[in-house]
Amino acid sequence: MASTDKNNNKCFLFTWIIENFSYCWQKKGERIISPSFIVETMERTKWNLWLYPAGGSDDKYISLFLHRLEDSKGSCVIKTKYEFSLIAENESPLKSISGLKNSFGKGSNWGLLEFEKREIFQMQKMRYLPKDTLTVCCKIWSSTGIMKQDGRCVARTRIGIERRSFTWTVKQFSTLGSKAKNIYRIRSTAEDKLIMSLDLFPREIIRLDLSASNPNLIFHFQMSIVNAFGNTEQIIEREYRFRDCLLKSLEFPFHLTKKRLISKKDFYLPNDELILRCECAFSTENAASEIESTGYGCISSLKENVSATAVEDENKKSEETNTSKETFKYIYTEQLFCDTKLKTNTRTFPAHKCILGARSPVFKAMFTNDMREKVSECISIEDLEDDTVQRMLLYMYTDELEGLQWESARGLYSAADKYEILSLKKKCSSFLKSNLCPRNACEVLILADMHSDDDLKTTVQDFILRRHKDVFYSNNWKLLIDAYPKLAAQIMYLKFKE
Repeated sequence: MASTDKNNNKCFLFTWIIENFSYCWQKKGERIISPSFIVETMERTKWNLWLYPAGGSDDKYISLFLHRLEDSKGSCVIKTKYEFSLIAENESPLKSISGLKNSFGKGSNWGLLEFEKREIFQMQKMRYLPKDTLTVCCKIWSSTGIMKQDGRCVARTRIGIERRSFTWTVKQFSTLGSKAKNIYRIRSTAEDKLIMSLDLFPREIIRLDLSASNPNLIFHFQMSIVNAFGNTEQIIEREYRFRDCLLKSLEFPFHLTKKRLISKKDFYLPNDELILRCECAFSTENAASEIESTGYGCISSLKENVSATAVEDENKKSEETNTSKETFKYIYTEQLFCDTKLKTNTRTFPAHKCILGARSPVFKAMFTNDMREKVSECISIEDLEDDTVQRMLLYMYTDELEGLQWESARGLYSAADKYEILSLKKKCSSFLKSNLCPRNACEVLILADMHSDDDLKTTVQDFILRRHKDVFYSNNWKLLIDAYPKLAAQIMYLKFKE
């Protein structure tokens, strides 16, 4: 069935797909412009969309406008009804604002300064930015005449990015002086120009300075330390925007001080080398746009009823099948009535004291005792990564564990133990148990010992002793003996008892 409005008038639907949206470098007041499109069924008028990723006047919102081009054909002024929507990956509407009416002269534009809150793209990134892609729809009706048939146009804009991965080896780490620094320069492969300089300062608290060459640079950066087992331990994952300052600094976590690394030299510094594995992606300030398809009459692609009515229907369905879990998820994602915050090195996560206190005895003690967190209304958790905190909060509100992988399970396991979220710790432990293999057995054994988890520790010991004794002949086992001799002695004692 063709898409129509309530008066059965035909419409024109423009769909704009923006890839790599999080790399938009535009500042407040700066816009991305869609490819121009012609609506043949409305006097062959010519249009495009203007989107302000950092807001037109308020950086808390993205702004969206419909613009009639100066060289447009048709009447000098056209009265138009239009509707803006954001579309999910499954083509269902996420947000829709209808009932917009304006008279468009040639070169004029109308729209919404506060179309959608920017923070929702972080809180619900999987829904709003699947594969980092934003899909915007604009439906247009003629207010003065009936359009003879439906029309449809799909356009795509791809924000240019470049991805790099590399291993950075700092040699003779234990003998480096506090004023010594090691520099790694990241250059663009496409244009052979300097993008970023990484300066490592091996002081007691190891510091990394990131110096950008461009104030408009958007830089996604992940760094991990490679231990003697060949496994990685994430140090940082962060997004940097260098609008106000071309220099950003970060410090290694407290458990990775220089003294700590040297004391565990056989584990962290094989051959006295600090090995860092880095992955980054950065904006290139290029954007390629094109019209992909145009059609009239039969519209068979995106769901046709992308409208406020469809949003209302979706909400009614949700209400009919709503559960307490969905309700708490809604409270969490929409940040309704939040009264506290969890703050990492790079992000702040709004939350509710009653939820945190109900799920964690540690948080409960923070809020009920006269502690610093109670006074500041902000809890600093700089030892946890953003992804770990976000997953932990989602679980505390909904009991959901989305897309759990080995690295995220390790991080969540440690967080759950720290805040005594026993059910989460149990689930993460079960994941680690079910994914045990000879390659990671020593790593899990260390993790279990660090968190005094006798159940997980016994499982790993049995895994090695009863099913995979070949672990004793691996390099990982030799490294375990050097770095954790007491732990190795315990399992050897069990072997002897057999």
